[in-house]
Amino acid sequence: MTSETETLHTGTVHNTTVHALRAAAAHVELTVARALEPFGITAAQFELLQLIARNDAAGCSELGRQMAAPGPDITRMVDRLDAAGLVARSRDEKDRRVVHVVMTPKGAELLDQVRPVVCSAERQVFAGIPAEDQDTLLRVLHQLRQACPGSSDR
Repeated sequence: MTSETETLHTGTVHNTTVHALRAAAAHVELTVARALEPFGITAAQFELLQLIARNDAAGCSELGRQMAAPGPDITRMVDRLDAAGLVARSRDEKDRRVVHVVMTPKGAELLDQVRPVVCSAERQVFAGIPAEDQDTLLRVLHQLRQACPGSSDR
């Protein structure tokens, strides 16, 4: 029998750290997606709305950096959120190439409705995992993101 560390070094496909991380993330994403279905937004759109709410008038490139998502993906999400009336765009007065995204009252209202539902889904996901382990997981995930080549968090 091999240890998890030995498996990591030999690269066995179904037992690597990357596979475990991706599988766990997929299950968490599915739980959150189901919680968001009644609101008509995806988990990624919820995350983007959260960022916009915290960084009013942020540019699309900054939002993409914070979400670790390519610019075209952010643009498509902003297009959908804009069409739904949840966000609005404005051009930078000094640099017309820069587009700022702001939350609309409708978007703020939706976030107020959705946040408790997402928190409930997160509690469901982490039920049975001791708080200390959850804290360790969060710390290690932050370290992992910073350690990744090309990370903007470096």
